[in-house]
Amino acid sequence: MVKEGEQFVQAKGEPSVRDAGLIGAAQRVEHYEMAGYGTARTLAKRLGYQEIATILQQTLEEEGEADRKLTAVAENEVNVRATATSP
Repeated sequence: MVKEGEQFVQAKGEPSVRDAGLIGAAQRVEHYEMAGYGTARTLAKRLGYQEIATILQQTLEEEGEADRKLTAVAENEVNVRATATSP
């Protein structure tokens, strides 16, 4: 995933299209992290580690919020510019 992001950073062409690709790469990282935190939280609950599960849930919510912000930036700004440049 990091390599994919690096490819977008180094890519030539329309900057807004590159930015759209970078946001997509960042969101894939967020989703990967969310899957990990969600799994760890569920296991912590099942093992009776409620305090740890609560912390993991908070982290999962923070990752979800970061993903929602990236979506908003993509949908309301970057993707609008990126698609405006297409023929």
